[in-house]
Amino acid sequence: MTGPVDHYLTLGVSDDATAGDLRAAYRALAQRLHPDRVADPSKRAEAAARMAAVNEAWHVLGDIDRRAAYDLSRRRAPASPVRPVDEREYGRQGDAFQDVAVSSPAGCVLQVLPVVVTLMVLLGILIATAVLGPEGEVPERMSPGRCVDLSTTVRVVPCTVETPVIVARGVTGTVCPMVGASVAVAVVLPSRTEQVCLAPPGTPVP
Repeated sequence: MTGPVDHYLTLGVSDDATAGDLRAAYRALAQRLHPDRVADPSKRAEAAARMAAVNEAWHVLGDIDRRAAYDLSRRRAPASPVRPVDEREYGRQGDAFQDVAVSSPAGCVLQVLPVVVTLMVLLGILIATAVLGPEGEVPERMSPGRCVDLSTTVRVVPCTVETPVIVARGVTGTVCPMVGASVAVAVVLPSRTEQVCLAPPGTPVP
């Protein structure tokens, strides 16, 4: 709730100012704040409101009787003190932890912990993707001599006349060996770190 208007504050003088001080303050403000001196039309309404407040203050304080009555009313009902704006109330509403004191080590942990947790989760996903198959199960060992199906992904299947044979397994990027008259084809496994070398169906494993 807004308290009573302080006319002395409006004119920028103390409450014991002389009549001459009041007159000089009013004239200075009237010259500086008059709406006719404002070039920007959008700011004239604001200037008019400020000038109206100055005129009201001069109307009260410029007359001896009205000033005496005003001073008496101020002594009976003092104006509400102006409270400085508290950023906790107006600037950052909802910040319930603003005044919580945190030690330096704890603050460091609170800053680093989310990053560490995120990295651990990503690492877990990477390991699970490398170890588990498309159905979420550990695939059979892809060792030389086994056959694989490549229709959807690399998976071990019973050997038939149409399934390629694993002739070697090693680190991704290694050269596959010669098998008979042809070179085995390298296929990278889901782990991205290993590969198997495949030869045509029925190829004997060296």
